[in-house]
Amino acid sequence: MLFLNACENSNFLSTILLLKEILEVISILVPIILIVMLSIQLGKIIFGDEKIIPGVLKSVVTKVVAAVLVFFVPTFVNLLLTNLNQAGFSTTDCWLNANNSSIAEFKAVEEAKKIADKEARGRESQEAKDERELLEKLREEARKENEKEANKNGKVNGVIYYNQCEDPWRTMKYGNNYGTICSHGCGPTSSAVIASTFLGETGHTPKDAEAWICSHGGCTTSGTVAGTNASYLKSLGLNVTGPHYWNEYDMLVEKLATGDYLALILVHNNTGRAIFTSGGHYFVLTGIEDGEFTIAQVSRRKQNDQTWPKTAFNGDVANFYMVSKN
Repeated sequence: MLFLNACENSNFLSTILLLKEILEVISILVPIILIVMLSIQLGKIIFGDEKIIPGVLKSVVTKVVAAVLVFFVPTFVNLLLTNLNQAGFSTTDCWLNANNSSIAEFKAVEEAKKIADKEARGRESQEAKDERELLEKLREEARKENEKEANKNGKVNGVIYYNQCEDPWRTMKYGNNYGTICSHGCGPTSSAVIASTFLGETGHTPKDAEAWICSHGGCTTSGTVAGTNASYLKSLGLNVTGPHYWNEYDMLVEKLATGDYLALILVHNNTGRAIFTSGGHYFVLTGIEDGEFTIAQVSRRKQNDQTWPKTAFNGDVANFYMVSKN
């Protein structure tokens, strides 16, 4: 098969054509040389000794036969290969196809194939590009859907809930490379819970809150300045009062019981119990149920599944802010 393919290769056929042309030149040049030699031999007969005539004649006959045979060698070869080809010996294609007309045809076929291959590669390249773009589009749509679901997070105890250590927030930068929202962003995340609950999620995610609070000097290496959380919520048009302290517990319970308020609370681990945090932590008080608090704990999701009595907070509350829409 490789040999047959070679017999349709214009470059290979050009080489064979060159050999054929050399053979044709030899078939003409050798007889001419022999004729010249023959003339010299005949001159010896005319001007030479009669004794050499038989030998000269013998040489003349040999040269004439050789000249005729050499002259017809290309013809014999073409005739032989033509008969072989007709008999089914297709390997003679190389010799028979080695002519300017066939070579030109094969060159045209090769050029057409090159163009077709180039066009095919172009189509494949475009198809690959289209597939990559489609893949990126699908990935982007999936990312947006995931982010949408992550942003939504469902409702917890009547509020829009975000968890600072769940995607997509957990790896997002907090402030000037102070850490991540997971490690430092409980304040902005809690503020986002309140803002999204009262005003809707759009534009009020933990990252939105972090960006505003940090741009107003509220982000530090140790966490978020309480006052800037309140300032962020006020900037959104919400009614914010405070800071209030734990001795205002009765007011806190009364307002939460109305269903119109949420409380942004800051606790420390003053008592060493580490109920909500081992250091300092913000989260949201969402309401009152049978005299106990419902919460939106932005770092420990499971704590949202129960209510919390006053005693769980005693000694650890630093302050809290009351927030309402009106």
